[in-house]
Amino acid sequence: MEIILQRFGRIPDESIEEIKTTMEDCYLRLGPHELEIVNVIVFEDSSRMAAHASQEQNAFGIQSSGLDEEFVATHEAWTGIPRIMICYERLREFNALLRKAVLRHEVAHSVLHGSPEYYIFAVPRSLAEATQEYGLPRTVAVNTLYLISIGVKDYEATKFLLDHEFTEDQIAYSLQFSKTSKEDLDAWNLSKSDPKKELLCLVSRFKDLACFAAASSYQGRRDTEGENFKKDLEYLPESLRKRLIETSLALTEMEGCNTFAKVELAADLIVSRLMDYIFSAEHIKNKR
Repeated sequence: MEIILQRFGRIPDESIEEIKTTMEDCYLRLGPHELEIVNVIVFEDSSRMAAHASQEQNAFGIQSSGLDEEFVATHEAWTGIPRIMICYERLREFNALLRKAVLRHEVAHSVLHGSPEYYIFAVPRSLAEATQEYGLPRTVAVNTLYLISIGVKDYEATKFLLDHEFTEDQIAYSLQFSKTSKEDLDAWNLSKSDPKKELLCLVSRFKDLACFAAASSYQGRRDTEGENFKKDLEYLPESLRKRLIETSLALTEMEGCNTFAKVELAADLIVSRLMDYIFSAEHIKNKR
């Protein structure tokens, strides 16, 4: 297993060593696996990472949704070789446990989702039909699918690590990234008069809660009423909060399904439990 590591900008040698050592140990503990090589690029700050990602997306003809601009680290495999990009500026804000958790999360993605097929999903029929029924632009379906696929893959990465006894750090990771941010609150407040924006806000939170769903299930504390989620989601109306929690926890019931089947099932649930309700007369009436 070879890690090809590059850095862009001023990043301390000891931080580079920490990143490489953490990842090497994780790959060893997650073995045996078929991965032979991974490219790791560490950027000094978010602007360098965003510029590089944009350049790469243009090279491959990928249309960026802009929904991943705040990531601490990200993984892709457009060339057939897994590549992990890390923002040092954001990573250094975390304590040692969370830094390891972030790096291990991306390592898990490279093992599980290290080929191009995991980044090309057809829009599921349920989502395509609902988009047409509600007169929505195709970009809504594409962005919704993108967020669903990230949620599913994040769930799988977290569960994979938990199954390999990376327990403390992955529970900490799930708690950290399921928190409601100021950006979440601002986006929700701006979306209230636009069902399309409401939908994307909720599916974005589905993505955030996917890791926590895996950790909650692993701890044997799965709560069908979603008590673990409720406090952090109090800004949402109760009807939407309950539907979002149920949809997130449903990922724990999809064991035995591959990634693509999970994405399809999750999309069906997003449509039936969230999308149909958001565009319903009942929801519109309750907002008045």
